[in-house]
Amino acid sequence: MYKHLRVTKSGGVWRVALNRPEVKNAHDLETFKELFHAFGEVEDDPECRCAVLTGVGDVFSAGQDLAFTRTADPQAIDAYGRWNVAARQRIQRNHKPVVAAVNGPAIGGGCYLATACDLIVAVDSAYFQMREIQAGNHAGGAFVFTVGRARSLEMTLLGRRVPASQAEAWGLINRSVPATDFEAAVDDYVQALRALPPLALRYTKSATNLLLDSAGFSTHLEAGGPMQRYLSLSPDGREAKHAFAERRAPQFTGAYPRAAE
Repeated sequence: MYKHLRVTKSGGVWRVALNRPEVKNAHDLETFKELFHAFGEVEDDPECRCAVLTGVGDVFSAGQDLAFTRTADPQAIDAYGRWNVAARQRIQRNHKPVVAAVNGPAIGGGCYLATACDLIVAVDSAYFQMREIQAGNHAGGAFVFTVGRARSLEMTLLGRRVPASQAEAWGLINRSVPATDFEAAVDDYVQALRALPPLALRYTKSATNLLLDSAGFSTHLEAGGPMQRYLSLSPDGREAKHAFAERRAPQFTGAYPRAAE
C-alpha cells in the first residue's frame, strides 16, 4: 500500500518507518502524502494505542529530496509545502501518542518530523540540523517554543549540527542514548503509553496543542509555508539546489524572483 513507508503493527503499536534509504530517507511530495494517510489510519484504528516514527537504515531523514525540489514546477512546490505541513500536523495533533525513534541524523524537514512527535528518543550518534538557510530558504521561528529564541536562531541562522546529547540538554528532545540502549529506550516510552488511558492521553495532547496555538504556533505554520515556497522559487533557492547537485559552492545574489513573462 505504501511506496515510501514501511508500516508494521504489533500489540496495538504501529511502527511507521521512512523507507527510502537509497536517498537517506529524504522526502518528496508522495512521502508527505503517505505520512498523512498513514497517521490518519493510526488515528482511526481502534486497536492502536501508540505509534512510532523512525527511519530505515542509519539516517532518520535527510530532509527534502533535492532531486524532486530542484526540478519541480511552482504547482508541485506549492503542493509539497502544503502536504509537508499537513503531515506534520497530522502527527502532532493525532489522537494517539507518537514516539520518534531517531536512529540517525534528522536534517531540515526530518528534524521537523521528529519534533512533531510527542516524545523523542535519539541514538547518541544522531544530530539535528536545520539547513534551510544554506539552501536559500528559511526555517522561520523553528523551535522557539521549545528551546527559546537564542538557540532557535542559532539553529536556523547558522544551520549547524546539534548533537543528540546537546539536543537533550537544550530540551529539543527527551532522551539521547547509546545505540545498545536505543530500542529499549523507545520501548520504555511505548509500553508506558500503552498502559495509560487513551482518552486522557488524547485530551492531554489536545490541551497542549491548544496552548501552543494560543501562543501562535499554527499562525507561524500558516505564515511560514508561503514564505518557504516563495524562497524555493527564488534565484538563490534554485542556485543552492543546482550547486548541491553539481558539488560546488553556491553563488548567492539576493535577487528577487522574476515575474512571469
